[in-house]
Formats: sequence, C-alpha cells, structure tokens
Amino acid sequence: MKVYFYALFFHLTLNIYVFWRGWQILRSRKGFRAFYAGLFGIEFLVYLAGLLLQNRFPDNVTHFVAFLGTSWMLFVLYMTMGLVVIDVAFVIHRRKAFLPQKLHQNPRRTKGTVFIATFFFVIGLMIQGNYKFNHPVVEHQRIVVQKKAKNKDSLRIVMAGDWHLGYLIDKSYAEKYVELINAQRPDIILLVGDIIDAGIKPMRTERMDEELRRLHAPLGVYSCTGNHEYRYEAEEKINWLNNVAGITLLRDSAVLIDSAFYLVGREDRNAPVRKPLQQIIREQRMNTALPMIVLDHNPIDLDDDAFSHVDLALYGHTHRGQFFPANFLSDLLFEVSHGYKKKDDTNVFVTSGLGLAGPQYRIGTQSEIVVLEVIFE
Repeated sequence: MKVYFYALFFHLTLNIYVFWRGWQILRSRKGFRAFYAGLFGIEFLVYLAGLLLQNRFPDNVTHFVAFLGTSWMLFVLYMTMGLVVIDVAFVIHRRKAFLPQKLHQNPRRTKGTVFIATFFFVIGLMIQGNYKFNHPVVEHQRIVVQKKAKNKDSLRIVMAGDWHLGYLIDKSYAEKYVELINAQRPDIILLVGDIIDAGIKPMRTERMDEELRRLHAPLGVYSCTGNHEYRYEAEEKINWLNNVAGITLLRDSAVLIDSAFYLVGREDRNAPVRKPLQQIIREQRMNTALPMIVLDHNPIDLDDDAFSHVDLALYGHTHRGQFFPANFLSDLLFEVSHGYKKKDDTNVFVTSGLGLAGPQYRIGTQSEIVVLEVIFE
C-alpha cells in the first residue's frame, strides 16, 4: 500500500506544479482556464481509478485507463523537468544576466511561449518514444565459447526478456513478439524473466497462452524467474507458465540440452530461497568440460558467474532505464546495463527487453530481442 501512496503523492506534486505554471499563463483567459482545470481534473481521476480500481474493470477498459494514466504521468514528469530547467535559468539570470534582453520586454508573453514550446517538445518526444516501443529491433551478437559441445559447432539463440504481459501489454503484443522471435529461426529460445507484469487474471481472460505456445525452437523454450513473477500470486503464475503456456522455468536447476551443453536457470533474488550458483553446479553434478549457459534476471553481481566459470550469462531486468534520464542512472547502477561484455572467461549479455513496466515509451533506449550466434571451439 505504501507504493501506491508514494506514487500518488509524487504524481500529485508534479501535476500541481505543471498546472500552476499553465494557470499563471492563462490568467486573463477564463474560458481556457476552465478547460485547462477540467483536463487536469479528469486526468487525475483517471489516474486514481487506474491505480486503485484496475482489477474491477473489463480488460479493454483497464488497458485504456492504464495507458492514459501512465502516459500522462510521463508527460507531466517531462513538463516538470523542462519547466524547472527554465525556472532555474531565469533565477540565475537575475543574479548574473546571460539571457537575451528581449526575453524581459514582455515577461508574460515569454512565459507563455516557453510553456507552449516545452509542451510541443514533450509531445514530440513521447510520440517518438511510443513508436520505438511499438517497433522492437533485432540485435545480433556473435559469441565464441572456448569449449566443445559434443557434435555442435554452433548454436543460434534468440534471447528475450521483460515482456511484462498484462493489462497494458496485452495479447496483441504477445502475438507480435512471438512472430518476431519465430522469424529468427532459433535453435533455442531463452527468456530472462518478468514474462508476466503483475497478476495472472489478464493471462487467463485473454488466453495469452494461445500465443506463448506458438513459440517454436527445436531445442525448446526456457526461462528463469524475474522479480515480477514474485510480485503477486507467484506460484500460480509460475505454474501457469510451465503447464499452460508451455515455457519451461528453471528454478535454481539445470538441464543438459542435446547432450551438448548445460542450461542453468537461477531463481530471482525476490524468491524465498535462492541457491548459490556453485551449489547448483554441485547438486546437478554438471560436467564442467561442457559449455554452461546461465539464465538470470538481475545483473547485479557478475562476479559470481566469472568465479563459477560460466561460459555465457544472460540477463534482463534493467530495461536500460526505460526512458531518459533513467537510462544514465541504469548505466551507473549496473556493471552492464545493456549489451555485451567479456568478464574473464565469461560472456555476458544484458537485454533491454521487449516490454515495459508502466508508460509505453522508449526514450534513450530500445525494445529488442537478441540473436546470439554462439560458436563452440
């Protein structure tokens, strides 16, 4: 409940700031003021309804309310950032003039122009960001593993993470994602958690298993758990993914694929119990002469993979910040926020993911799937 309170407080604070700035500009225009106040009032009610009552609406209504509410949240955030920068610039200018003099000849007109310019800039940014989210790219990476994999010289992996299927990212998105993945003709499909965003209800009401079961690769479809798998109804969601959607979740366990390489799936850090990687290797009696691929969700500690001589470690979770400026924060927080890195003998790849949590915009990052061409030498 605290999360909802903090989200509501943050959203309300930003709304008040942006509303007040526009209200000052419309001081002499009562008709526009009434429309302006009504717009903010309706938006706040929609946001509040989506935050507190989403499980009581039909799925299509919930999708619309959630999209509108989260889009407005991002819009107000960017408007606040832009207006704060402008306000700070004018405060500095009062102490040490550096702005053109003509900006002070008509202060009200200047404020109005700046507000409108910021508005259209933010709208343009969000249009581009929504387009990037709705058009995932296919990243390619060649990886050489210095081990033999029995009779296999190479392996074509399609990696995808963070689908966040639910009310916002619904069955139509699942269909598009499945088609994009299958089009790459993978030998094996590896997912890195957060397949389901929150509750299991939209998975069932929209029959999303019909799409997920279309994922096809000769060596199978596997995943590890993510933090969103543990948000609500964890065991129910994991059971649905395993037994209904046809995705094999590896939970601190390993499987030998085609007698050629090992695939290890780690439990998410939010799981009640998470075994150390070394313990999994011992318990599964793995032949370390064969290549080892590890699926994990959160790339918070890559040293464990390097210490355990993992050949390929695959991660998601970061979304690479999802939208500016969080992408820079993500790069600071994680050793690898997105992309490839060789750490000792371990090849690491972190995907920015397909779906999103919250606003459906990619600004400063991208939605993607990854094709890994693994060469065994």
